[in-house]
Amino acid sequence: MPSIDHFPSTQATWIGTQLTIIDGAAPDGPAARTAHRSVATYLMERYREPLRAYVVGSALRELGEPDELVAGFFAHMLATPDSLLRWRTSGLQLRRWLMHGMAFHGRTLRTDSRRNRERTSLDAATAAGAEPMDDRDGVHAFDRAWALELVNEAHRVAHAECDERGLLDEYEVFRLHVSEGLPYAVIGPRTGRTVQQCANATRRVGAMLREAVAELLRAEGVPAGEMEATVVEVQRLVSGV
Repeated sequence: MPSIDHFPSTQATWIGTQLTIIDGAAPDGPAARTAHRSVATYLMERYREPLRAYVVGSALRELGEPDELVAGFFAHMLATPDSLLRWRTSGLQLRRWLMHGMAFHGRTLRTDSRRNRERTSLDAATAAGAEPMDDRDGVHAFDRAWALELVNEAHRVAHAECDERGLLDEYEVFRLHVSEGLPYAVIGPRTGRTVQQCANATRRVGAMLREAVAELLRAEGVPAGEMEATVVEVQRLVSGV
């Protein structure tokens, strides 16, 4: 899987834990508020670009500025934790649930303003069937942006694990080989390793990265039976095939 720009490590696979805290705590209590704020911030950071890509590539772009539409969607969807709690029982992967929610949000903007004001929340069950049939370009743009964001996050996790285990030199070997495309014969002299040691380092870091991708996908509701196919889909989307 190719390397994408990575950022300092953040903990990002605790969505289910945060929702469990919200569900089990007093609705207005500090624990529920903190968990809701944390997961809402995480989702806005992770999904702003994918949802913006969806708007730009779909009929929703006719409704206004993409950034404003996405911000409005987040304001509706994340104002309270109710919608997030419904996601857990929706049977949808998080990315599809959010994309369909964005489509539903666009539909509400097209309705009579009075009916729009009467709506107090976006229902995930309704949103699940709201994807416009003619928005294939938007769906593809969303999926590719989502895959890039996910791989970025996986690199952050793998980089942090290497840092914690004192393996940043192995991460550099992996980066030089996978991201920059350098052969081990060139990397070895640069890093003081043999070709076999370089290959071993790349294999170890690659395994960390694959596990980070799988963990992120599990957190987003991908079932075990679909994991392998979804990882392949992520690789295809990132490579632009």
